[in-house]
Amino acid sequence: MQEVLQHVNRVEGVIGSAVFSQKGDVLSHAFPALIDTVSLKKAAGLTLECAHGLQISQSLDILDMRYNDGRIILKRLPSAMLFLLCTKSINLQVLSITLNLAAKKLEAQMPPEASVDQQPDSTSEPAKSTDTDGVLRLRISHLANKQASASFDSLGMIAISQPTSQYINDFYKAGFKKLTLINVVAGTNGSFPVMVMKDMDPQYDGTIVVGPGIEKKLRVSEGDKVEVKL
Repeated sequence: MQEVLQHVNRVEGVIGSAVFSQKGDVLSHAFPALIDTVSLKKAAGLTLECAHGLQISQSLDILDMRYNDGRIILKRLPSAMLFLLCTKSINLQVLSITLNLAAKKLEAQMPPEASVDQQPDSTSEPAKSTDTDGVLRLRISHLANKQASASFDSLGMIAISQPTSQYINDFYKAGFKKLTLINVVAGTNGSFPVMVMKDMDPQYDGTIVVGPGIEKKLRVSEGDKVEVKL
């Protein structure tokens, strides 16, 4: 990926470039040393929230955000986002030609876990996570935007997407307003009101979204599995 990003950086007006996964991870970057990985990780999270809020993955190919001293340009890839910091005078038409070529090369180099084939779409059934014992187990996830995550966490609530809600409903053949989450490994559990978010990004299908407070209470981290009961 570095070679492709360095090629993009040769376009006049490009200060630096990076590839962000759909989970907000920095897959690769080519920025000046002044911009560290911590700053890029924060930018990745904000980019993810912006992309989801504006539904870039469904409607736009390129997003051009203009500021007084520069521009941030996002290029949609099938399974990632190409992030560029540019000068305010950059020629977007010239840049677009390079980005179209770079997009194809970058997509071919995506790690397996970033592949679009691994991401459920809005019409597919959430990723099932049950064992042969008939117990429903789902992964823990959290929003990239910590402020948004803390907002429903302050109410003691957990969040799930609408497809996940339907899946749980079908599994137990019953409606619910609360869910009990059990961390068997740590021996912790809790019963929480559920917020069903209709416009949640498909990447959260098949997961339970928790905020920092509940995450601490259950002693879980993102990616851990918990038993889910009514």
